[in-house]
Amino acid sequence: MSKESKYESYTKPSFVKKYGIEILIVFIGLVIIHAIFLSDAFKGDEIDPQKASHFGDFVGGYIGSLFTLLSIILLYITIKEQRKTSAIEKFESKYFELIRMHRENASEFKLGESSGKKIFVLMIRELRLILSRVTKKSYKHNLQLSKKELLILSYRCLFYGVGPNSNRMLKKNLKEYPNEFVDELIDLFYSKKERKKAIRERKLKFNPFGGHQSRLGHYYRHLYQTVRYVDNQKIDIDKYEYVKTIRAQLTTHEQALLFVNSLTLTGKNWWTYDLIVKYRFVQNIPDGFFNDETEIVITDEFDKDYFEHQEINTDNHN
Repeated sequence: MSKESKYESYTKPSFVKKYGIEILIVFIGLVIIHAIFLSDAFKGDEIDPQKASHFGDFVGGYIGSLFTLLSIILLYITIKEQRKTSAIEKFESKYFELIRMHRENASEFKLGESSGKKIFVLMIRELRLILSRVTKKSYKHNLQLSKKELLILSYRCLFYGVGPNSNRMLKKNLKEYPNEFVDELIDLFYSKKERKKAIRERKLKFNPFGGHQSRLGHYYRHLYQTVRYVDNQKIDIDKYEYVKTIRAQLTTHEQALLFVNSLTLTGKNWWTYDLIVKYRFVQNIPDGFFNDETEIVITDEFDKDYFEHQEINTDNHN
């Protein structure tokens, strides 16, 4: 598969594609104008003197017709460019409004003593705390789960958490696992002793295992809709550059958590519509961010030229 087929790229339209209608108008116009030479007045060995006397009028009319045709073409081009400019301005107006809303969503996050994008660092820490406990419980119940399956299961626990209402949602979203296993996880995360242990283990300044659905649910929906808004555009724009602007808003930990979220049912549309691949939306996750032995080999999920660090390595190698 070529790189062009994997990733979104912008190709400037050719002259014929850009001005195809204008060229067609010129061609049809010239055919119609020159059709006058098919008249009987211009057939035979000699031109009728009387008709020739009107040749000057003909020339004037002929040239006038050319200028009229040219005026029509220029008017069409002007209207076409105005419509294109208007469409881009309308798109950008909403696009930058969506970017502004995304920034506001992230800035309003609060978790313990932290706020804003810093909480994604804390959520990654909490995810790893959950993963270690989920892994141990899976061994106890002899569940044959891959590293990827354990990571996805742990993210669900991170997302829904435990609590009076959260337990029901968590159980429903873990219905493919044995009830006894899920109940033990809930009891473990409910335990005050376990929470205090987790706080000491990762030096947390918030009470873990309570879930982040209220934070992440709206955040990811809005982020997804923003990227889809760009992806759905039919106007002539460089979509990759616009989505890259969105991606530039995300920290490393945001991209990492988004990647894990995309592996779940709630985030599957990032793959269904190929957004995470063709826009290289998590390409800035550094080499070694995820532990290959205990978490996931993230490079196995993408082609070998997907990540930014792979491009650097390639450049150095060459």
